[in-house]
Amino acid sequence: SAAGQGSSDVQMCSLGMSHQFGSLVSLVLLLFVVPVSSNFPTPAPQARLRMERPGTFTKCPCCNNPWSGIEGSFAIACGPCIDSKQTTEGIDASDFDEFVPPHENFYNFAIGGWRKNNPIPPEYPSWNCFTILHERNQQRLKEMVNELETKEGCVGTEKKVADFWASCMDEEAIERRGTEPLKSLLDAVSEHKVKEDITAAVAKLTLSGVDSTPLSFYESPDKKNSEWSIGQLDQAGLGLPDRDYYFDEDKQDKRDMYKEHVTKMFSLLDDSSVNPEEAAKIVLEIEQKIAGFHMTRTDRRDPEKTYNKMSVEELQKRIDQDGGSGGLRLDRFFALIGKPVDQLGEINVPTLEAVVKICQLVKEEGASRLSVYFKWHVLHCFAAFDLPRVFVDEHFEFFEKKLKGTKEQKPRWKRAMAVLESVLGEALGQLYVAKYFQEESKQTALEVVERVREALRERLTEVTWMSEETRKSALLKMSKFGVKIGYPDKWIDYSPLVVVRGQHFENVLQGHEFHFKRMLSYTNAPTDRSRWYMTPQTINAYYHPSMNEIVFPAAILQPPFFSPNVDEAINYGAMGAVVGHEMTHGFDDQGRKYDHTGNMVDWWSEEDGKEYEKRVEVMVQQAEAFKVHGQPLKGKLTCGENIADLGGLKLAYRALCSLLKARGLTPQDPKTRVGGLTAQQRFFLSWAKVWAQNIEKERELQLVTLDPHGPNEFRVNGPLGNIPEFHSAFMIPQDTPMHISAKRQVDIW
Repeated sequence: SAAGQGSSDVQMCSLGMSHQFGSLVSLVLLLFVVPVSSNFPTPAPQARLRMERPGTFTKCPCCNNPWSGIEGSFAIACGPCIDSKQTTEGIDASDFDEFVPPHENFYNFAIGGWRKNNPIPPEYPSWNCFTILHERNQQRLKEMVNELETKEGCVGTEKKVADFWASCMDEEAIERRGTEPLKSLLDAVSEHKVKEDITAAVAKLTLSGVDSTPLSFYESPDKKNSEWSIGQLDQAGLGLPDRDYYFDEDKQDKRDMYKEHVTKMFSLLDDSSVNPEEAAKIVLEIEQKIAGFHMTRTDRRDPEKTYNKMSVEELQKRIDQDGGSGGLRLDRFFALIGKPVDQLGEINVPTLEAVVKICQLVKEEGASRLSVYFKWHVLHCFAAFDLPRVFVDEHFEFFEKKLKGTKEQKPRWKRAMAVLESVLGEALGQLYVAKYFQEESKQTALEVVERVREALRERLTEVTWMSEETRKSALLKMSKFGVKIGYPDKWIDYSPLVVVRGQHFENVLQGHEFHFKRMLSYTNAPTDRSRWYMTPQTINAYYHPSMNEIVFPAAILQPPFFSPNVDEAINYGAMGAVVGHEMTHGFDDQGRKYDHTGNMVDWWSEEDGKEYEKRVEVMVQQAEAFKVHGQPLKGKLTCGENIADLGGLKLAYRALCSLLKARGLTPQDPKTRVGGLTAQQRFFLSWAKVWAQNIEKERELQLVTLDPHGPNEFRVNGPLGNIPEFHSAFMIPQDTPMHISAKRQVDIW
């Protein structure tokens, strides 16, 4: 549920690993123990799994053939059986680390081999199932876009895609133009223009896509009237990823490097009116003041704190309460961006205190300093791709290499694809769906959704700590979940968008303007519940609390998340748990504050609310005990995602049990074995495979500050330690790291 500068104050809770704008052999252990013998063959190396059972052995659960025990190791099945045709898709013995006991660290046990065999490509800060699928999709999109170049009769939106792409790829033209495309924007924020009319300067930047200087404007459903969407004026204005980067002691080196980066960028700009060293000092000073006003990411998770609905006039009075009427005039600002206050209506100010103080700071700062600050954000906004190579390389050096640990720049076509998707994402999605989406997958996925929904209904009926009145409201909300799978019923109409081949910078500006105007059309208007907030080619999923809907784009319906060709245990351990994850978001510490219509209403009894928060605190404490390179995980920031991971797994497992029960089976039944693994074991190993990842240290530490999702290791080990069925599946002894005692387990959903 990513919420950064300029993002919606309604937190859409996503599965994780999103991309920017625009799992598996189980231990069928010790079925019985026989005396040690040296007369049996040694299992194949890829089939051996280390266990604290030296000197003991069992029979292969598939072929009933015993083998000799190996000191310090234990096998789950003989090599021929692991490699046989019985091995189901999604089970790969090479994923395991044979020397890690499951009870010590199940994540490393289940995907330790995968991590050894999948080093991070130099152009990525991390490598995981999401990025692997993203890479595959990027190749597919590239092929489709290139085909448009030779397609006869390429017109309309397809021609716009082809022309935009060709312009993105024309690096020579971008080099020839240098910084000339920035001239009109830099002129708009010159010291003279800022002094003359700062409101016009900020409006110009906002319309051009530089919408973080110093505020951000967007729309989303009114939290207390979800049928109506309203404008949201929010904190922004930072160059570093988050407010904490300006204050945390362990990030002083990042601040120093940022100052050096800003200096280098101004030197490259070669603006005679700006001294690079002095400019960098001014930028950091202003941003540090703004950062001090910012609400923290953890506080932003509280939907009540971020609901401050008022008129523009009332907000302006708060800004001017210290006297004087200079600075940013909001009524004129909204008129200049195309939404006069008489059309705008009331707005929400999610970070009210920050917005007021930022506007007061703008009034207090001199025009010369603000001009430097604005120029920096113009430069920063377009440096990643839209300017000559020297700017692109310097941007990469700091924001990717130093902040994330990425070693190499992606090839231009991959970066161009990200820009193309930011402007024409649904147009690409339409092409993607037509070529790659299997409609039968939609129906199969819908069946999974409904089984998990039924599991949630059952769970809600049996929760002992919830009163009947609260339970009734919870069941109503569950029954009203909207479900979207695959792609939108109505695609974005790109006909107003102007794209001219050979004019890359202008095309980018036109893209910003097109989407900004489209956003304004949704502001102070009935909520469009048909909209999608992810493209079909996005490998992710989300729950939207104001819509009370769960959404699964087409691209997530592929292995390891989902496949019609694998058995139910694999699908439910992956896609089923993803579905359960998104449903549980409707009842996490944020989602529980919205009712079945998507309105922020307290439908809990006071006693039930207190009991819920008490149970959530156990989850917070578990998360904060987890360390990332010595840094504790932020329990309250990651709370919602951690609740969703645990709840999703429990619901998906219950759904699998129900499915097998209809066949007279249980997940742990020996009859459910495939490749030596019971359905119960395959289920939990499938969840681990979803989160297989290697990640650079810098990126992992950055995500501790920024990401409401926990590290992938915690997303596997954290919830599994709370699940008794997992303990029995892998014979996890008590008083081991993967076994949380019943008294200390999280028990919510």
